[in-house]
Amino acid sequence: MPTKRLALIGCLSLLAACSPQATDSTADAAPKTAPVEPAVTAAPAVKATAEAEPSTDLTSGDEEVDKARAAAGCPVPEDVYDVDDVRIYCAMPTDVQAFLARENTCQHFAGEEPYDDERRRELEEASAKYCEGREKIFTGLVARHRGDCAIRKALIGINSRYDLDFDLDLKPCGADPS
Repeated sequence: MPTKRLALIGCLSLLAACSPQATDSTADAAPKTAPVEPAVTAAPAVKATAEAEPSTDLTSGDEEVDKARAAAGCPVPEDVYDVDDVRIYCAMPTDVQAFLARENTCQHFAGEEPYDDERRRELEEASAKYCEGREKIFTGLVARHRGDCAIRKALIGINSRYDLDFDLDLKPCGADPS
């Protein structure tokens, strides 16, 4: 089944890249139109990603992710599939974006079943790569972005979604310290 998803994503990406809109916009692109080009070519790929990798088994969950990706304002990697993470992704600095992709991947592998020894080894490797050190990385993000209220609010939401660090003194900006 994953091979079929990859093939579908690859075919749809090629289709999007080879569409008349994509070739017209790259051939006639002027510096002023460059910011518009990614939005035109990203829309088909974003839809394919949401269809190929739903975030939940419920249809409404797929629709929510699809809508959030369409409204995101930038291409959101397929690794980011939690609807709340998709909604905030484009407003975050690159280090927080990278953490969101890593954490979503960690959560994905954490929910997989080790149905045989080979799969168990794959899951252990994925856990080591994506899950180990996540609390330390998150704590670093909090320290780096402590002064930015919007990022701080997003980090509070991320912390509560993924139970990263209960001991952090992470309160919203303007919150009463008492």
